[in-house]
Amino acid sequence: MKITARDLKDFGVVDEIIPEPVGGAHRNAETVIDASGDQIAEGLSQFDGLSPDEVRNERRQKFLAIGRNL
Repeated sequence: MKITARDLKDFGVVDEIIPEPVGGAHRNAETVIDASGDQIAEGLSQFDGLSPDEVRNERRQKFLAIGRNL
């Protein structure tokens, strides 16, 4: 079974896809690390102003919804 990053995004398993440099991440690790950090910071910012219970509920709903719209 071949599952791509795009498939995982479409299924709602991952929030974003970090582009890989030509030739692979090992060829330009610093760029990939920076992009990863930026994406993590952006992802966490969506929880600004939410209570811990609201964050837990939002994440629970996200993961319960995976695969329901196939």
